[in-house]
Amino acid sequence: MHALKFRPNRFARTILMMLLAMTGAVAATAADYRLELVETDWELRPGLTTRAWSFGGTVPGTPIIVRQGERVRIEVINRLPEATNVHWHGLILPVQQDGPSLSIQPGTTHTYEFVAGKTGTYWYHPHFMPVLPQLDRGLYGSLIVLAPEDARYSGDHTFVLDDWLLDAQGRRLEGTAPGDMERHGNVETVNGKTGPAIAPLRLVKGELHKLRFINASTASVHNLSIQGHRFKVTHTDGQALALPFLTDSIKLAPGERIDAELAASGDPGRSYEIASSRRSSGMVIPIVYGNGSVPAVSSPFVTPKPRGYSIDPNARPDIVLELGSAMARGMYGHGMIGRGNTGNAPAMIWTINGCAHPDTLPIDVPLNKVVTMRVYDRDMMGMMMGHGMEHSVHLHGTTFQVLSINGSAPTGELWKDTVPIPTHGYVDLAFVMTNPGDWMLHCHIIDHEDGGMMTVVRAR
Repeated sequence: MHALKFRPNRFARTILMMLLAMTGAVAATAADYRLELVETDWELRPGLTTRAWSFGGTVPGTPIIVRQGERVRIEVINRLPEATNVHWHGLILPVQQDGPSLSIQPGTTHTYEFVAGKTGTYWYHPHFMPVLPQLDRGLYGSLIVLAPEDARYSGDHTFVLDDWLLDAQGRRLEGTAPGDMERHGNVETVNGKTGPAIAPLRLVKGELHKLRFINASTASVHNLSIQGHRFKVTHTDGQALALPFLTDSIKLAPGERIDAELAASGDPGRSYEIASSRRSSGMVIPIVYGNGSVPAVSSPFVTPKPRGYSIDPNARPDIVLELGSAMARGMYGHGMIGRGNTGNAPAMIWTINGCAHPDTLPIDVPLNKVVTMRVYDRDMMGMMMGHGMEHSVHLHGTTFQVLSINGSAPTGELWKDTVPIPTHGYVDLAFVMTNPGDWMLHCHIIDHEDGGMMTVVRAR
């Protein structure tokens, strides 16, 4: 488990900043980080080590923890054998800092610099095409923009979820597993560890903990259930919910994040767990109670102010996108380098409005004006092959309001940057682009993104 930790030489400044933020005072500060991209032997559990790529020698990479308004400077040093870049998933930044347009060559350094905006749970990963080979090897890390109320929880914990396709000796298997069309792993990890190596979540009865879940898998959806407790889901993709809700299970599509409160209501000395629906793959987080108890901690969650767009529900959307797929002519996966599936699965071309990137048509939108969009899943080829699935659509450069899912409005305002499109269904959303530039819109199932399900939103 990655609890939020600050560098020792920043501790005093951090406490001061928290006090200033809570009292409304303003202070100009800076946060400096250094990310060195290196190959490393990473132990997933005792007896299972794999060759990984990493930010800073660990999987996940160095946690970046800042606060709203802080100037962030991140030096990225590429020690890998190929070019790469870094995308700050979910942050609203000038397009030059977003990442995809950059190429950091082997042996060179690039410095990103931006001001941390809205508080929330974000993450970072490469966006150098093809994305899958780099992200799949462990190149990702968490990026947290702290809110003042976060300091009032008994603990603040980040869980980065992933899966790896490996043989029994930990060697990376190429392509896809038999019967799969996307790259799903056979070893699931939490913060780079699997099975008994996963660090337990330690609680004392009466405490209230904040849990942040990030799905860094290239294709796998993670369904987590909690034993003997319930999550109170407060944020999706870093955005506070107007109506938090209680549940004993959560679901994360690739690229999504969920924040939840966990009230420590269990019995002292007992153990519980948070487990994946595929628990045999190793994703089980132990919950361990110490002895004794503390007075119940009340929730510091701050209900967000309404900010929804005024949209006529009967109006036609400004933009309509149809997601689909097609078979590559006479090719199987190992013949489509950089175009998605590799290995033994039939090679697929993944499309938006019938075209695959780089041949997709750009979408022109005006700056600072509300744009509505309907995204359909029209994947008839997938249906014919018995492979219907939700496409996880991510839009760079903004957050969007989810207006409806299959025609039904969500309960309360729902803001996201990554949204699953229901199988053979549709999602209506609205957004405003405040920064000019060419912004990626793509499926965050990376096989699909690399295989063509990507376009550009041009904000002018």
